[in-house]
Amino acid sequence: MSLFTELKRRNVIRVAIAYIAGAWLLTEVSGTLFPVFGIPDWGVRFVVIVLALGFLPALIISWAYELTPEGLKREKDVVRDTSITHLTAKRLDGITIGLIVVALAFIMADRMWLSPRLAVHPPPKTEVVTDNAQASEPEPQYPPNSIAVLPFVNMSSDPEQEYFSDGISEELLNLLSKIPELRVISRSSAFSFKDKDLDLRTIATQLNVAYILEGSVRKDNNQVRITAQLIDARSDTHLWSETYDRELENIFVVQDEISAAITKALTQRLGLKVENAPRTTAIANTKAHEAYLRGRYLIVQRTPATVEGAAREFEKAISLDPDYALAHAELAITILLLRRTQYGGLTHREGIDRATPHVERAMVLDPALAKVHAAAGLLLVSQGNWPEALTHYRKAIEINPNSSIVYVWMAILLGNHLGLYSEEFDAIEKAQSLDPLSVLATLKFAVALIIRNQLAEAERELEKLATMAPGWYASVRGMLTSRGGKWADAVLGNLDGVRINPGYISSWNNLALKFTVIGLEKEALAVSKVPLLNVLRMLGKTEGAVTTAEAYLSENPTSFIGRRNLGLALASAGDYVRAQPLLEGAWQHSGGRIARSEFQTVDAAALIAIRRSINGEAEVGELLAAIRDNVRRYREAGITSTTVVGANLFFELSPDFEEGLATYLAGDSEDGLALIAKAAEDGFFIPPNDAYLRTLYDDPGFAPIIASQEARQARERNRFLSTVCTNNPYEAVWQTAEGTCERFAAEQKN
Repeated sequence: MSLFTELKRRNVIRVAIAYIAGAWLLTEVSGTLFPVFGIPDWGVRFVVIVLALGFLPALIISWAYELTPEGLKREKDVVRDTSITHLTAKRLDGITIGLIVVALAFIMADRMWLSPRLAVHPPPKTEVVTDNAQASEPEPQYPPNSIAVLPFVNMSSDPEQEYFSDGISEELLNLLSKIPELRVISRSSAFSFKDKDLDLRTIATQLNVAYILEGSVRKDNNQVRITAQLIDARSDTHLWSETYDRELENIFVVQDEISAAITKALTQRLGLKVENAPRTTAIANTKAHEAYLRGRYLIVQRTPATVEGAAREFEKAISLDPDYALAHAELAITILLLRRTQYGGLTHREGIDRATPHVERAMVLDPALAKVHAAAGLLLVSQGNWPEALTHYRKAIEINPNSSIVYVWMAILLGNHLGLYSEEFDAIEKAQSLDPLSVLATLKFAVALIIRNQLAEAERELEKLATMAPGWYASVRGMLTSRGGKWADAVLGNLDGVRINPGYISSWNNLALKFTVIGLEKEALAVSKVPLLNVLRMLGKTEGAVTTAEAYLSENPTSFIGRRNLGLALASAGDYVRAQPLLEGAWQHSGGRIARSEFQTVDAAALIAIRRSINGEAEVGELLAAIRDNVRRYREAGITSTTVVGANLFFELSPDFEEGLATYLAGDSEDGLALIAKAAEDGFFIPPNDAYLRTLYDDPGFAPIIASQEARQARERNRFLSTVCTNNPYEAVWQTAEGTCERFAAEQKN
């Protein structure tokens, strides 16, 4: 008798087939249900390993033993004439067929019912409320044409595939963002609910949206299953759901299918006028696309390490597909983020030089992409070409009207460089509505409210930062409570910020500026992470200011900010021969327009006016008119004070001081000094050590103004030191300079 015949007689082959069918069923069940019950991914792998290890022992047992009416017996002990292997064979055939049927039925149920409903969130909990509670808490009214795309759950056995599921979610979000009539919540807010056990109605309330798209992604080698469902958050009803099983090469087709289905569902529901559903820009190289998704996963985390990692992934995507326009645009943005003032070590010039070819290449490859125009705008701002940068930002928003980050960038451009302060506020308000849980958008919106003296509204916005970014919350709240000249509050707020997040360079640099304001020179020089031009100028360290400005300009010889800053540093030191041509160049570059920026600020214009007047030159009036025009735009936008964000710090300015300075320089010293006095009374700190303001400093009418400022400076310094010299709550991250507290104690005794 042959071995094969004996294997058949002993039912070894049937046992093997039945075992495989059963293992298949158990693997499908565990792979689908384990994640729903919170069982980690290794649970599925454990089941597969156990089943694989049990296969050979099952075959050995079926060879060595036989099932008899008396139970299991060793095969050699069974009398051949009494063997019932033929009956066992029929039972095994039935078991095998049953297992296969059950497995197929489960797969169909998984595709049609289980995955769409169990993919992401449990249904909202039912709460028993009284009639009074119902009356006092009406149903929230969501904007009807609004949707949030939650991060799709990674159902793959490999947690490293998280970037892929996040990427699918983000790309679907970007597709929907192209629908003009639809308000789509930006990524940072929608993804803030990742891994949080919140019901959909709570999420919808926090994001202020009527609809939610959620789902899951399971990727296995070259196969991918995407489950998506569209939910009306107001009634918690499913409008549409579907499961897609595809090969990875067809991932873009799947995204377009989902986008088309959602667009159809929303169009029927809301009456949107959408001629064609937005489509993905597909690429041929899926490996390049995966590298791009990994880059996106890293860059949104915004740390030096992740931004550098993102640059490597985008470079890899381009090496795999040199014509990948999105990867070129993302790499350009990432390179600009890697400059020293942000997340890396590149100089201003190095960042521009490395980013430029990628912006140019992306623009040639696909000028219809919003991200390409966003990258072009960011680069042009760095190059000082503000009107063209604004054109690209507006084009990016025309293509993708829901791009929150572009609204933020455009707001900075409008306010800091173009002086269009009303439009700036509209842009940042729009960004905040699209991304209500974004730290950056909320921070900018809160500051915009503070400088308009809308303090109650600013306080409400800041409360959002208390949990999202407590370090920024502390710093900006210090800025809010310091209004009216309570400078010690600003210092304490910044110290609270660095205590929470010691790695925030901007908080340390802002702290240096605030120490300067309250007259703590040693502390100011000790805490700044890099030499700060404004701090050195205000302290009268003119030699250090000039050296700092010269060093920056030597690294960035074509930088407008470098030439302007060197001009101001030289003017502060009284070297007008070298200062004036640098500042005149900055003035020409500005087109004769003052703005709240690092390039053409009021002090530069005032200095040029003074030097022109002293030199007997004409055209002083155009400079003073430009200062007054800037003040007019401030007041029309409701701004009572303003904040420059530059060189990693907040620097507050005053419309009253600017108007007073222009009035004083025009020859009306009485009215000019009255406005300057009002600015000082409201808490604006007048720089005391700029040589070009010597005429103002020597005016007898200015003496009581500076005396009042010095008295306030002493009071605020003492108020601050009374906190930190008795029991320093910031000792873990900061200490006073040697001798500071001793001098304070001696002064208190006297």
